[in-house]
Amino acid sequence: MSRDFLVVIPARLASVRFPRKPLALLGGTPVVEWCRTAAVHADIGPVLVATEDPTLARTVEPYGATVVMTSRRCASGSDRVWEAASKRRGGAKYVMNLQGDEPLISASTIRKVAEVLRKSSWADVSTAVVPITDSREADDPNVVKAALGEGGRCLYFSRAPIPFPRAGRSPNAKATGYFRHIGIYAFRRAALARFVKLPPSGLERRESLEQLRALEAGMAIAAAVVDDETVAIDTPDDLRRAERLVSTRRAAAKSLTGANHG
Repeated sequence: MSRDFLVVIPARLASVRFPRKPLALLGGTPVVEWCRTAAVHADIGPVLVATEDPTLARTVEPYGATVVMTSRRCASGSDRVWEAASKRRGGAKYVMNLQGDEPLISASTIRKVAEVLRKSSWADVSTAVVPITDSREADDPNVVKAALGEGGRCLYFSRAPIPFPRAGRSPNAKATGYFRHIGIYAFRRAALARFVKLPPSGLERRESLEQLRALEAGMAIAAAVVDDETVAIDTPDDLRRAERLVSTRRAAAKSLTGANHG
């Protein structure tokens, strides 16, 4: 795997819905450290944690994290990523923004997002989506949906269920026809430099979705369709759901280990 990426995990403690969520413990480990570990295992390039908070820095450094302190004036995660990338010597060809609230993202998904950007000469940005299998997720405004065109091109992102199924939803309970967006973006370096200079767009403000700024500016976003069972940690309820998933996975791994030694 070519190591031509710089992976930056923006993390701040001032979340409105879930203050200090990057430091919330999941299976005994801070949420942000789960993200960093996945990025390290993906092995696509150096991994940085970008924060304005010394408390967060002191928490992750003992795990071996490389921390870049950024300004409190950063208006978004992308601004924080760009500031951290700009401080790094030897500019990487690509810069990845791996949001620090996706603890269950896999190293393979990170690699797939990187590979999609390398292979899609038309794309400025790449990201990841997962097929939604539960219709309740499709209707949940906290779950961001992506509408995809040919070749995995992202046409729109919304908190509403899109595209609307005029002929009715699929009778297959495991195929709703919707895709859930995962909080990861890979940028060509020049595209990120352009993106952070753009003012927030109308659609971005309306949906509170930063990626719509890129689409409104004519930037092309490619999606890797993956099968990760992820949980974005936006609320304490999300953390509890992630805990249940982690417990289930650990129990399954323990059972498999026991069977292999039986």
